Amino acid sequence: MQYLSEEWIEAANAAVEAAASTAPDARVIIDQHVHGATSYQVIIERDRCTIAELAAESTVAVADAVFRQNLKTAQAVAQGTTDAHQAFLLGHITFEGSIDVLIERRDAFGWLESTLAPIMAATTFAATTVD
Repeated sequence: MQYLSEEWIEAANAAVEAAASTAPDARVIIDQHVHGATSYQVIIERDRCTIAELAAESTVAVADAVFRQNLKTAQAVAQGTTDAHQAFLLGHITFEGSIDVLIERRDAFGWLESTLAPIMAATTFAATTVD
């Protein structure tokens, strides 16, 4: 399934919903806006986790963090060919929100990565040439 396609978002949502009972206790909401692809929101909290597409840069819930990047950067980070920290420092990823919340709830990101590992293993990526 192609990265960030409707099918991918549905599979990612099913994975986090199924693993919600193992999610960290603290709630975190993240908006991802990928220019050239889609925008989606990740909600992680004990017993209720979702990944859902956002329509026209709207939000379902107020996000703790908002990340914006183009498709080329998003794919490079997802594939591990670019480090997210480096992409941020180079200006390829922009951030809005509370860095303190992200630090306090960093265990949620580890949980999300491990929960989505089977989905990522089955993910294909589109060729990108535009920054």
